[in-house]
Amino acid sequence: MTLKAPKSIAISKPADGFSLAELIATVAIAGILLAVGVPSLLRLISGSLITGYSDALTVSLALARSEAIVEKTTTTICKSADLLTCDSSVDWHDGWIVFTDANENQTVDGTDRIVRIHEALSADTGLRYNNGNYLKYGYKGDLNSGAGTFTFCPAENDTSLARALIVAATGRVRNSTDSNSDNVHEDGSGNALTCP
Repeated sequence: MTLKAPKSIAISKPADGFSLAELIATVAIAGILLAVGVPSLLRLISGSLITGYSDALTVSLALARSEAIVEKTTTTICKSADLLTCDSSVDWHDGWIVFTDANENQTVDGTDRIVRIHEALSADTGLRYNNGNYLKYGYKGDLNSGAGTFTFCPAENDTSLARALIVAATGRVRNSTDSNSDNVHEDGSGNALTCP
């Protein structure tokens, strides 16, 4: 009896790659994740921008007040696009300057000196002030120009992201809060912040 070698059986090797069904499922899951994740990421970026700009303006206001007290002179903070002169024709988001203003004319002249500048905010963030084109701190640190509120708004005008800096007549600054838990901060009078 002779033994014969078994015939070789071809075993097919699984194909490399994805099947069409696997590819469709992967693309669908990626689409869902992007649809949910991108808006959340954009909200996070808008909120971070507003927080950063709010902090920068808080520092500028505190510096203006401190400079007025230390130097015993009037200090002004005003809107400025060129970062050298006050300009009532531009908006607060175009930039601002802080300067000593000995003759209280809202103009950098004579012995006045610029203490701080802030360049324009990104196009994604709006900034408005409800009490004029400038703030003027007296030598005691109080506001000679009256109290007011700065409101920061994201480009999409989502009021849940809006924040405000409330400047009291004493010159002190505080951040807005959401006191009634409706997801919208309130201004100094307790009214919900609005964006244009």
